[in-house]
Amino acid sequence: MREYQIGNDPMPEEVQRPSILKEVRGVKEPLRLLLNYRSLTKRKIGNGHRVIVIPGWKADENAMLPIKSYLNKIGFSAEDWGLGTNNGAIEAYRDELVKRIRQTAQGESISLVGWSLGGVVAREVARKLPKQIASVVTYGTPVIGGPKFTIGGKYWDASETKRLNNLAKALDIINPIQVPLAVIFTKNDSVVSWPACLDYNSLDVKHFEVSSTHLSLGVDPQVWRIVAEHLEQYQQ
Repeated sequence: MREYQIGNDPMPEEVQRPSILKEVRGVKEPLRLLLNYRSLTKRKIGNGHRVIVIPGWKADENAMLPIKSYLNKIGFSAEDWGLGTNNGAIEAYRDELVKRIRQTAQGESISLVGWSLGGVVAREVARKLPKQIASVVTYGTPVIGGPKFTIGGKYWDASETKRLNNLAKALDIINPIQVPLAVIFTKNDSVVSWPACLDYNSLDVKHFEVSSTHLSLGVDPQVWRIVAEHLEQYQQ
C-alpha cells in the first residue's frame, strides 16, 4: 500500500449528518475481508507485543472485537481498553489509561489502536507517555478542530468545542506527539471530514488513504494490513 503525502489538501468541512449513499459503499468490506482473511492471517508477525484497542464515540469494546481478534491471531497481545462505551470524555479516559499503563506496563512498551474518537484518546495517551507507548494507529480520527468537523460536533457545547480545539492546537505546538503514528483515513468518510484527519504536527507520522467508509473501517482488510505492518515495525 502506498503512503499518502499530505500537501495542498482542502480545509475540513463541518459534517452535518452521515451520507447514507457514502456509507452504503461499506457493505462490501465484510466480503473483501472474507476474501483476504487467509492472506492476512497466514503469517504470525507479532512477538506478544501488547496492544490496547480503543473504540470510537458511542461504541463499546464489541466494535473493536474484529481487529482485536485478528491481532491476537497473528501474534500480538491485544486487549480492550476496559472503559466501556466511549461517551466522549477524552481527558478522563486519557487519565484512566495513563494510570493503567503506568501500573501494568512493568517496563514494556505498549501500542495503541484507536478508531475515530478512540484515536483521539490514543493520541493523548501517547502524548503523556512517550517513553511507554511504542506506536499508535488511528483510523477515521479527527486531529483538527476537536469535534467541530464530525457529526458528533452538535452534541458538544460550542465553548467546549472551542476549548478542545484550542487545547489540541496548543499541545501540538508545545508538546507534539513523539511516538510513531500511522494515520488512516478515507475520502468516503461521512462521519469525520477527512481533511480533519491529517496530522501536520506530530514528529513521526505516516498517512494512508483507504477506500472504505467511516463505519466500515473496522472490517476493511486494507486497514487491518496497515495496522499489522505498523505494529510489527515498532513492536518492542
